[in-house]
Order: sequence, then structure tokens, then C-alpha cells
Amino acid sequence: MVSIRDVAKVAGVSHQTVSNVLNTPEIVSEATRERINKAIKLLGYKPNAAARRLRSGHSDVIALGIAPGSDHAPSPIFDSFMHQLAAAAGNDGKKVMLYAKTDQEHDIALFESLQEQSDVDAIVLSGLEDQDARPKWLLEHQQLFALFGRPWNIELDQAGQIPWVDVDGFSGMKEITKRLIEAGRTHIGYVGWEPSTGVATDRYDGWKAALDEAHFDYAANPYELETWTESVEEELGAGLDATATLYERHPDLDAIVCPSDNIAVGALLASSRLTKYAVVDDARNSTIADRPIIVTGFDNSRLARSFAFPSVSQPLDQVADELVRMIREILKGVKVTNEPRWHRLFKPSVVWRDVATHE
Repeated sequence: MVSIRDVAKVAGVSHQTVSNVLNTPEIVSEATRERINKAIKLLGYKPNAAARRLRSGHSDVIALGIAPGSDHAPSPIFDSFMHQLAAAAGNDGKKVMLYAKTDQEHDIALFESLQEQSDVDAIVLSGLEDQDARPKWLLEHQQLFALFGRPWNIELDQAGQIPWVDVDGFSGMKEITKRLIEAGRTHIGYVGWEPSTGVATDRYDGWKAALDEAHFDYAANPYELETWTESVEEELGAGLDATATLYERHPDLDAIVCPSDNIAVGALLASSRLTKYAVVDDARNSTIADRPIIVTGFDNSRLARSFAFPSVSQPLDQVADELVRMIREILKGVKVTNEPRWHRLFKPSVVWRDVATHE
């Protein structure tokens, strides 16, 4: 087996310098690090992970919760995020451990068990609920964690202590709605979650902001605007009935914005049926037949690619890299502050797919 002393001999440095590069690379000059890393690659040296964990007192494990069962419909991008996080952790010499999310009480009991047994270095939380007790517990028990998403509805003094990475849903929804307006759409509805969480409100507000900037009359009247929205659960096909309801209210409906690809699939299927069968006052609705409803989603998941509707893409690779970077720095003793480096908000991008607009 190749040893640390073999690497040191090839690199022309002491074995302690090689150890420093492996454990505290920031104290070694860049030129020396490059020389040692070349020697490591040349010799195929693999550090002894067990020995490193014993020296550092770290497990090199990051825990991530997944929501099982039909009552916990996962985001269509969660699988992609999970793979990106595993890759980023692997590049940092760490592994990802999955645990089943059920409810807050169960999660906290699991956190307590993991902490007692020193099974994980850090926990990545996602999908905070209203009045979520988990961040407070983790802070009070000094369990390292980072949040995928913003600390919505958490007191400012606590929120400032939480490292988080998020994607700007407001700007993503605003931009894709603006693209609909640029495509000539003037009666744009919204089918999405009840605005009772930070994420739901953020995405709804992005849609409304685009309508406000375009000076749509119905956006200026809260009561009328409400008739252009329908609230649904996060599940595949949820947008079916909601879209039909919107159309019954507004036969001039020409576009629907959705905060997820799951919901968009249902809205798209409903709009296809409307195009084929819609009638108004016992007469064929020629407007919708000649100018079908455009549906947009959010996440740019496999659903959006398969059904070929416009969506919003999240930079999950950057999110994962930043979460792992934060965890690495905290493990080295760096204190979380209110500096922007601990609270990162990435801008998503619109993926506009060809849609038959019949302009």
C-alpha cells in the first residue's frame, strides 16, 4: 500500500506537510498543494478514512431526510438534488445518509439519537413547515445543520444563526410569466399551492409582480385577482380540476402559471381537453381552439422535458456545493454570521420550450 511517506518522498516535502494538505490545506501554499496533489494522483494514494475520522472526531456523514408515502408527494427535483448532494459530499470525502421524514416529533427524536451516537457530522434540512420546531431544536442542542431553503417564519435572531442556500423562486416565476406576456398572453391564471408557506407565497408573488408590471387590470383588484387563482395540493394531476374551474370562470383564459412541474402536468392535460371539447353558451369556443392555453411549470424536471412545456431550472449543483462548503467550514470551527457567504440565494433560469401559440 502507498503510504503518506511515499507521497512525501515523491513530492519532496515532509510527511507532516502531506498530512496538512489532507487535513488543513488552507495552511499550505498553493504551489506546495499542487505538487503534493500531483504525487497523490501519480501514486494512487488513498487516505485511511477510518484513521482520519478517529483523529478528527468527525463521522464524515451528512444526513438528508426524504418524505415517503403517498401523503408526502416529493418535489420532482428531489431525486436530482439528492444525487447532486451525494456527488458534492463525495468530492469532499463525505457520504450522505438518508432518513425517512414523517413528522417533526419523529425527526427530532431521530436527531437526538444520531447526536448521542455521533453518527453524523451535519444534517441538511429542506421543506420547512409552518411553525417548524426542528431548526430551534438543532440550534439549542448545537447540532450542525444547513438548510436548503430559507428560514421562513423563524425569528430573526435564530434565522441569522442558520446557514442556508436557496433558489429565488420569486424571480423565476416572474421571468416565466413575463415570457408569457411577451408571447402575447393577456389572461394568465395561476394554479398552485395555498400561500401559507414562504415558498408558496414567494412563487405566487413572482406571478403577480409580472402582471402588475404589465398593468393587467385584474391584477390591480384583489377580489378579481382571486378569481384567476386556484389552490391545489402538490401531486401529479392536481391541476386537472383547478384548470377546468378557472376556464369556467374565464373562457378567455390563455395561459396558466404553476409553481411546480407536478401541478403543471395536470393543468396541461386539462388545457388539452379544453382545446378539444370546450364550448361557451352551447357554441364552440373558437378562441381557445385557435389559441390553446400555454401551461408553465417550475423545476425543469423530467416531467417538463417529457411533456415539453416551459419551466424554470434550478442550479442544484451550485446549491449542493455551497451546502457542503458551509458544512466543511463549520466543522473547521468557522462561526456562522450574517455575512452573505452563509446565506446564498441563487437565481434560476427559464427554459422556454416551443409552444404552439398560433399568433
